[in-house]
This record gives sequence, C-alpha cells and structure tokens, in this order.
Amino acid sequence: MHRFIAEPRAMEPEPGGYPRSPRDHSKWLRLGHMERPAPLDNLRPERQAKANRGPIIIGQTLSLFGDYVAYFTLPWLVFELTGRGSDLGLAAFSETIPVLLFGFAAGVVLDRLRMRSVLIFADLARAAVFALLAVSVATNTVRPGLVVLAAFTFGTMTVLFDAGLQAMLPAVVDGGDLVDVNAKLSLARTVSFAFGPAFAGVVIAGPGGFEAALIINSATFLVSAGLLLRVKEIRPRSKLSHRTSFRSALAKGLQFLARERHLRWATLGAAVTNLVFAPLEALLVLFVETQLSGTVMPPPWLEFLFSGAAEIGLFIGLQAAIGSIGLVVAPRLARRIGLGRLYVLGVASLGIGFAGVTAMRSFLAVIPAGLGVAGVGWVNVAFVTMRQQVTPAPLLGRVTSASRTLSYIFIPLGAAFGGFAADALGIVPVYLIGSVATMAVAFLLALTPLWWQPVPDTPQLDWSTSAMKTMGIPTPAVRVKPSGRRL
Repeated sequence: MHRFIAEPRAMEPEPGGYPRSPRDHSKWLRLGHMERPAPLDNLRPERQAKANRGPIIIGQTLSLFGDYVAYFTLPWLVFELTGRGSDLGLAAFSETIPVLLFGFAAGVVLDRLRMRSVLIFADLARAAVFALLAVSVATNTVRPGLVVLAAFTFGTMTVLFDAGLQAMLPAVVDGGDLVDVNAKLSLARTVSFAFGPAFAGVVIAGPGGFEAALIINSATFLVSAGLLLRVKEIRPRSKLSHRTSFRSALAKGLQFLARERHLRWATLGAAVTNLVFAPLEALLVLFVETQLSGTVMPPPWLEFLFSGAAEIGLFIGLQAAIGSIGLVVAPRLARRIGLGRLYVLGVASLGIGFAGVTAMRSFLAVIPAGLGVAGVGWVNVAFVTMRQQVTPAPLLGRVTSASRTLSYIFIPLGAAFGGFAADALGIVPVYLIGSVATMAVAFLLALTPLWWQPVPDTPQLDWSTSAMKTMGIPTPAVRVKPSGRRL
C-alpha cells in the first residue's frame, strides 16, 4: 500500500520517472508526491521463506522415513548373517554411538561451513552407503563387519544432518513459522517411527529382500538432497572463522548454553528425563508382549492383528497415531501457553501417559501411551524452537549440537540400567518407577524459568560487550559524534 507523506498535489511526474538521488527523492516527497512503492525484490525473502517450507517438510519426511527403515534394516541384516543377538545389538549400538562421539564436533563444523551444503553432503553420503550395501548384498559379498561400518557411517552423517537442519531453519523459514514447521517435522518423525520399521519388514519379507529395502532407503536420501537444492537462505549468517581453534569455538558454544537460563534448564531437564525414561522405551516391546498381549478378544477376521509380533507392531503404530493428534495442536498450544510451559507440559504428559500404561495393563493402554508420545512431541517442538529463537545465528550450530548431545548422553546408561532392573525387580516395577520419576522431573521443571519466565522471540543479549566478544557473538558498532559522545 502506498503511504502519503503530505496531501498529494495535482502534479505530473517529471520526465525520466522517479528521482534517483537521495536529495532529489527528499525534494520529491516535499512537493507532495507519493512515496515510491517498495520494489518487488523487497518482498522476495517473504515469498522465499514460504517456498522453502514445502521442500523442507516433504524432503525431511522422506529422510526421516529412511532413518527408521535403516533403524530396522541394518541390525536385522547383521542378525541374518550371524544369527547372534549380540551382533544385532552391536549394529544398533553403531548407529547411535556417533551422537556421543561426534555431537560436539558437529556443531563446530556446522558453524564453519555453509549449512545447506553440509546437509546435502550428509544426504548423499547416506544414499551412497545404502546403495553400496545393496550391491554387496546382491553380489553376496556382504559381511557383518561391513554392515556395522555402514551403520556407524550412517549414524555419523545423521548426527551432522539432524543438528544442521535444526540450526539452518531460522535462516530459511520466517520466525513466526518456526513452531509450525518444527511441529510438522516432529509429526513426520513420529509417523516414520511407527511405520518405517514395519514397512522395512514387509519389504524384506517380499521377493526383493534386503536389496529392495536398501535401495528404497538410498532413494529417500537422494530425494531429500534434491529438495534441499531448492531451499534458499533468507537471512545469511556469518560463519565461524577457520582461524578460531576447535577448542575455543566449542567453549564459546558451551558458555552460551550455560548462561542462557531457558536453554540451560531445558537441556538439563531433557538429560534427566532421558535417563529415567530410557528404561521404559528400551523395554516397551517386552512390556507389550508380557503384560498387554492377549487382553483383547477381537472378531475372527482381526485375530491375525492381535497375535505375536503383529500385536506389538499394532500397539506401536496406534500409540504413534494417537500421539500425532497432540502434535497437530502443538503450534496452537505454544502460542497460547508459551514454549517453556509447553516443554514442561510435554514432560508431565510423558510421565502421566506411561503411568496409565502401567496401571491399565490391557491393550487399551495404547490410549495413555499415545498421550505419552504426544508429550515427547511437545517437548521436541518446544525445545528445538527455543534453541532457534534465543541463540544468536553465529552460535546456532554449536549450541544446537551441544544441547542435543548433552540431552542424549544418559540414554545408553538408562537403557542398560533398565535391563538389569527388569531382571532384578520385574518389568512392572521398572515402568512404575520410571513414570513416577518422569512426573517428578516435570514438577521440578515447573519451578524453573521455563514455567515462570516467557521464552523471548529473539536473542536477548543483555551481557557486557566483553562477555559477548568472549563467546564470539558480534557486537553492534557504537557510533560516536565528533564531540566524543555516543549517538
């Protein structure tokens, strides 16, 4: 819309159109002409931000689906080759251990390089891993060690990709759309977790076998890389200088994470929650089989769904479907109660949901389990968006990677402890203790700034200039009058 500076006068423009120099433009406005409309180029970032949403959401839905196809395919391939359960665990371990080994380093790499290029490289590397593995299976040259190496490489690239995508979003999506985009990505992760492994199992059981599953997996990452090529930055960011040492760069990211109160408490809360809830997640299949199986009398034509592995798969799929409903309303909840409270509410829902699973002891426990899945989604949406909003762009890669790594660091310990505790106490007491402990974490988080202080929409750098320089955050230049006073 045009903006009038003064009452317009009946004047015709001079030959040559609108004035070009600042002085002529000022004179033009004083004479009563309307201000020249903003050029179309000024609207380009807004249009580009909207155009970026489709490729990101579609591409990452396919990429996440590929992640969970691999989550099932690689360990099962090792088990088929050796027949030893320990090798199956080794493959699963190889996929997840890169988070702890390379999580901190990934942040420094992301802040030094162009993030979109890193993401495309990670997708192409994962596609190549699965394509080569498919060839080795087809030529009967595959060996267990090769599969474990592929799992480790895939896990390493996934660490780089997941942290990079979260850190890149503020540069390619409008700030007001971050919650919505993060909610859609979390929904895609939940659905992929529910159906990716089942899809892989069906494909492997079919005539194509492991080769078909691996080729499909490779294709998902190729499509994701192709869609990322269509994503353009709307807010270019300054990159970390290569002259800054790795140790110094990492320290600056950790310093910011420690000083920002919302991120500090959210990271601590995620780490403790993962510690107390990891046993429940690791033992879910066993809990469904021993405590919930056979509690429903279906009609004869549905009996095949409620027997053996099919019943376990149905439970996991239904809990994900119910949890997806909660993710659909996540953006509205975030706008109404704020990101910090959404985070706390998510942790509480996780504990309450699985307390209900423990108490009901029937297949209908899938309903409170779905509430727990919704809680996980709320935590993820709030946590990711929080990091994106309050972290300065030059530190986003390091802060995101450090926060994710610290959040996940206790998961292996919690899972291992849960197995020993189930042998010693029984699986039901483990579920009861884990769900109550998760609710206790939520109660304690409600006493922190996450609940009582709103999360700012932008970085609030109220620190001294020296502190900002120490952490590598660009400081605004101070303009000075000739007299020596600040402007």
